Amino acid sequence: MSAVAQASHRVLVIGSGWVGAGAARAVAARGAEVGVIDIPTHPWLADRDDAATAALRAELTAIDATAVINTAGLLRGSDQAMESANVAFPTWLVEALGDAGVRLVHIGSAAEYGDPGSAEPIVEASPCNPTGPYGITKHAGTRAVLAARDRGLDAVVGRGFNLVGDRLPPSSPLGQWLTDVAALPISGGMIEVWEGRTFRDFILLDDLAAGLAALAVAPEVPDIVNLCSSTGLHYGEIVESLVGAAGKSAEVRSLGQGGIMAVVGDNRRLESIAGIDPQMSLRIVAERASL
Repeated sequence: MSAVAQASHRVLVIGSGWVGAGAARAVAARGAEVGVIDIPTHPWLADRDDAATAALRAELTAIDATAVINTAGLLRGSDQAMESANVAFPTWLVEALGDAGVRLVHIGSAAEYGDPGSAEPIVEASPCNPTGPYGITKHAGTRAVLAARDRGLDAVVGRGFNLVGDRLPPSSPLGQWLTDVAALPISGGMIEVWEGRTFRDFILLDDLAAGLAALAVAPEVPDIVNLCSSTGLHYGEIVESLVGAAGKSAEVRSLGQGGIMAVVGDNRRLESIAGIDPQMSLRIVAERASL
């Protein structure tokens, strides 16, 4: 769809963090109008009451929104904080949108799949068996959105996989490795990896954001879309590539802690809807990842 054809789309992005800012840029790049709710400066969002619903409806009316992209969520924190951000908020959001006549694009997580048991690409209809507070709460949020879709809400969940881009959160594994590499002396040293054999699907933030924007303006959307590259990379090899790109040398030591060994997504739905073919490699990670 051309930018001119999409000019009638007006998208409200909830969250102005790393992913939210990327989504807003991607929406604008598609020729649609965009508004952003910066969560820290809109504390009413956390109240999830009638006043919050009225305030949200006012934000929608202000730009005559046709879609909402919800990038709000929490990667880690207390059980109560994770439940509030990843479950209670999207549960309230679908009720607040109600009959507003807008599409909801909600960002989910590959962690919802749990352990697929192999490195074969996971399709959206694959069973979910999340482990840990993050995956469990994200999956509960997804279920709330899909239940609203079953009741008639125009809604889709974009399941985000591991992100690569500028200004990575230091708390992410990739951000931690970049911090470790930066701290290495020129003479070299050692970097420890939880489990070097871990195999994960990585996607550029630009590509994930383009997928979210496409879901906001597409004529029709399915229930779930994997936002992934369908390319798996080993943690140990990623760290080695970061060390090499920094012009340093280091021994990369795997602590052999196990865990879920492989999670790779099938991105055919993403390619079909967004018209993009996300590329990923060790070279791309080394060139594009930064703190």
